[in-house]
Amino acid sequence: MNTSKIWAMTALTFALSACSSLPVAENELNGIVEINDDWQAFAGQAAPVENGWLDSFAIEPLNQLVRAVLQNNPNYNEVALRMQSAGYTADAASGRLLPRVGANFSASRTGVEMPIENTSNSFSLGLDASWEVDLWGKLSASAANARSNYEVAKYDFYGARLSLAAQVAQAWFDVIEANQQLDLSRSTVKNYERATGIIRDRFEKGLSSGLDLRLSITSLEAAKATEKQRETDHRLAMRRLELFAGRYPAANIDVSGEIPADLDDVPVGVPLDLLERRPDLQSAKARLFAAGYRAQVAEKALLPSISITARGSNTSEEFGDLLKFDNIFWNLVGGITQPIFQGGQLRYAAKAEQLNFEAQKQNYAQTLLRAFKEVEDALDYDRSLAARVEHIEIAAQNAVAAEEVALEQYSQGLITISTLLQSQRSSLTQQSQLLNIKKQRINNRISLYLSLGGDFTTRTISEMQRNETVRMEQNKKGDEENRGISS
Repeated sequence: MNTSKIWAMTALTFALSACSSLPVAENELNGIVEINDDWQAFAGQAAPVENGWLDSFAIEPLNQLVRAVLQNNPNYNEVALRMQSAGYTADAASGRLLPRVGANFSASRTGVEMPIENTSNSFSLGLDASWEVDLWGKLSASAANARSNYEVAKYDFYGARLSLAAQVAQAWFDVIEANQQLDLSRSTVKNYERATGIIRDRFEKGLSSGLDLRLSITSLEAAKATEKQRETDHRLAMRRLELFAGRYPAANIDVSGEIPADLDDVPVGVPLDLLERRPDLQSAKARLFAAGYRAQVAEKALLPSISITARGSNTSEEFGDLLKFDNIFWNLVGGITQPIFQGGQLRYAAKAEQLNFEAQKQNYAQTLLRAFKEVEDALDYDRSLAARVEHIEIAAQNAVAAEEVALEQYSQGLITISTLLQSQRSSLTQQSQLLNIKKQRINNRISLYLSLGGDFTTRTISEMQRNETVRMEQNKKGDEENRGISS
């Protein structure tokens, strides 16, 4: 593929009134950031980014924990509720485009005692209607702003979902690595005890000095101290994971599985794929559109507003005669309101919203650049960590073998104690570093999926949108039925 300039753009659909125009045309967003397509070469060729990345680890207990966290985590549930609230607010704003109709009923009884006692009843039934004509598209722009804010809340919800799943998965592997480090510390203590036993035996036979024994005991006690620290680190990692799960931090959560040794190559798509997947980019674009609609509303507030009101009523002295319509009164009024002087309030407000709109464009561009930087960094680390794992694994294997040889040679009096201790330290360091670098690699892989907008399930964002819309409609219907309101 020849090197070309790929202009970053996305398509975001809003439910808008026919009178309201998009605040930013798609071709205006063309060129907001210039991207070179060399970064695609990491995957060999352009390909869609995988969904279901959590399933690729093949750890079912982890999948179950993530699902439980997404049901019980308070912060996540707060974002979900705010998204639903924004949806109702958007529905309410759309309602302003339609006429408003209301009914009224009144009843009164009037009496006179003197000079002649007289009483009378009066019943009135009326119907009122009003409608502001959206001639300039101000109301539709206001409704579109509310709908854009709902889009922001929706993509923030998807972003929180993905981020929380990634954090739980990373915390899971932190626990696994802490447990493996603990096992390594325990194994190291046993090895040092074995070596100290050999050195003590040689000392008692007069084959080594007391210095050798003291140095060996020093290493052993230091290893025991490290073992205690690893136990604490393991409990801390478990408590952090339990906190995500909404459990009491008792450090007894059951974590199973291993850190995957072999990770598949990440298929990376073109920048357009990234823009369509990342929730924060979709949210940033929705914020941009919302700012544009607010600027439209502020600008059109300078124009006249046209309203139509109608009222009809029937008054009768008998309640049963209200529906005979023998004495109907009605009126129909049309009005135009034009702001003339408000001390520049509307004009300055329009300028302020326009500048906010321009500022939001810069925010969108910065969000876009940050997204590509995160992808570049994660891809770079992914390659680097893969190579480091390979080298450190070889180093650890040789360090373990060297420790065994050194212990054997020291027992035969062929090497000094310093060589033996150095081989022991090197073996521990390389094995510990290997465990840590493997954990870093898997956590970076999770960060890479997060930067690419990969979902934690096999569902796409579009499917999540449809499912969430159905769920919200069901909740809305249920709320209306509970209140006795007919939809």
